[in-house]
Amino acid sequence: MASLFLRHRYAAILLVIVAFPPCSRSAQKNRDNEPRPVDIIFNIFVDRMPHRAPQGLNIELQDGFGSSEGVLRTDGNGTAQIHSKTGTHRLRIYGSDIQEYSNNFDVELSEARHIENIVVRSKAGSAITPSTGPNSGMVSAARLKVPEKAQEEFKKGSKALTDKDWPGAKKFFDSAIAIYPEYDVAYNGLGSALAGSGNMADARPAFEKAISINPNFAEAERNLARISFAEKKYDEALTLLDKSLSADPLNAWALTSAANAALLTHHYDQAIAYARKAHSIPHPGSAGVHIVAALALEATQQPFEAVKEYQLYLDEDPKGRDADRAQKSIARLSAPK
Repeated sequence: MASLFLRHRYAAILLVIVAFPPCSRSAQKNRDNEPRPVDIIFNIFVDRMPHRAPQGLNIELQDGFGSSEGVLRTDGNGTAQIHSKTGTHRLRIYGSDIQEYSNNFDVELSEARHIENIVVRSKAGSAITPSTGPNSGMVSAARLKVPEKAQEEFKKGSKALTDKDWPGAKKFFDSAIAIYPEYDVAYNGLGSALAGSGNMADARPAFEKAISINPNFAEAERNLARISFAEKKYDEALTLLDKSLSADPLNAWALTSAANAALLTHHYDQAIAYARKAHSIPHPGSAGVHIVAALALEATQQPFEAVKEYQLYLDEDPKGRDADRAQKSIARLSAPK
């Protein structure tokens, strides 16, 4: 992923940093203890993990003195996020189908991100339907009607795909589609076989057909986005990844790639949001998303936040390909002006 945005050129950004006169040690100590900016991410579950809360639960947040920081609402995956400050916070979660929840939590000065995982209780007789994941159990109606013979051909194609037998995989997927022309996953498999053999021109319509049959097919949308990246159609890639994330909001590859596509198309706020969402979930091998976030933050004249992202990259991948870039950027942004 890093190679894509490393080739991208940005206009020079003027960063204005106010210089303060030297202060005494006591004054410096007091300033070191002052609250610092932090992103707080709430993951709300109903009755037990991993049953994520539905969309629309209210999360009321106050600081340690009781001043309101706002009321958030959970998204379709039971999550919400706010940009706040370190210190003590008061939390209240309420909704028509859950028992009201309240508690306090602390965010340490050293934290740039803080994640709160909270289990709330449903009300007796509630109609609430928690999920175990994005679009749990959702399949296309057409897939429920697949004949057994087509399923057998699909399984053979999947085995060939795993073995990287591209011609064999294509043969079996073609056979499955001939038996049942509305077989969405078979078209996705066919596209993967064609892409694996380097035939991107034919892979594209195969993925497009899979999506036309099943508009909620996140995997096919991700596969088509890969082709869009290869063809440098970054706007198209971003649109596809946006849609895939509405069905599969915690896919690390989609989040990091969407952040990258947003950066390349100058949608900086979107790049920052996707990068921060990616950081809130396990994202092994994708430390480069913090470089994406840092570049977007620099582009929007947020140097202090950019430094945090460069440092997060170094924390996750201290010997990575962008380690030197991150170190130099931290020194540049931190230097007295």
